[in-house]
Amino acid sequence: MLGINKLQSVISLLTFGILVCASGPTAAAVRIEGLVQGGGGPLANSTVTLWAASAGQPSQLAQASTNSDGRFEVGSQETLGADTILYLVAKGGTPAVNNSSGDNPVIALLSVLGNAPPSNVVVNEMTTVASVWTHAQFLDGTAIKGNALGLKIAAGNVPNFVDL
Repeated sequence: MLGINKLQSVISLLTFGILVCASGPTAAAVRIEGLVQGGGGPLANSTVTLWAASAGQPSQLAQASTNSDGRFEVGSQETLGADTILYLVAKGGTPAVNNSSGDNPVIALLSVLGNAPPSNVVVNEMTTVASVWTHAQFLDGTAIKGNALGLKIAAGNVPNFVDL
């Protein structure tokens, strides 16, 4: 009888330890390379911002500008919680498909990446539609915020609509 109680105690402690580890912070280093497109071509000089969404106000983790090919790289060493969802916002820029118009400051594109983002992403009209559609109830202006489970479910549905 005493052996069963010890076994139950060991199993309970192991289960508790696994749950604590699973709900703790995620890996710190985030590095994302990507491409911003508009109208099927690259968007040069667009400002790309990496955000961390949670129940409170989102926090800005990094910011970069796209090059003439629409490429960018952002990264952060900040420790992220397991309930944090990452997303990118690309604003402004010069579309290669109509560069004679110059910089267009009203361009705003979105790509929700989830908690474990791919190392290479695209931000374009399709990622914007998928991200807005799945996160409509969590959008507050340009910010995404809400309860952890809801954000996780919404972010998990983005890849069902578009290949990030």
